Amino acid sequence: MSRSTKDYEIGRGRPPKATQWKKGKSPNPGGRSSRRSIDDAETIDKLLLTPGKVTVNGVSKRVAALEVILEQLWNKGIAGDRRARAVFFRWLELAPKVAEGTVQLTFADSEYTRAFTTQSCAESSGDE
Repeated sequence: MSRSTKDYEIGRGRPPKATQWKKGKSPNPGGRSSRRSIDDAETIDKLLLTPGKVTVNGVSKRVAALEVILEQLWNKGIAGDRRARAVFFRWLELAPKVAEGTVQLTFADSEYTRAFTTQSCAESSGDE
């Protein structure tokens, strides 16, 4: 054995030279997998379509967050909140235009938007 090997003490944080990583060789060749980035539109879709439990006049039901928001805007508008009333009526203006295709809203393609589209189509075909 050479002199440098005798001076090297094996212990915590000092493994034997034979078992150490070779120079240029990564201990984790695959690396950490990167997380899938979620864009803002997909996050908003997810939040608006999240079902929640709501009690109205003593009757509880599960509805989407968007429905709860619109109901709150309606209630505040009736109570005299001008801003809430303006937002609600703006939504009423845009909803038919989106349905007709004259206004185009772009949503991220996700399971949430597909569920919303399927639900909207089913409701609109049942109204006629």
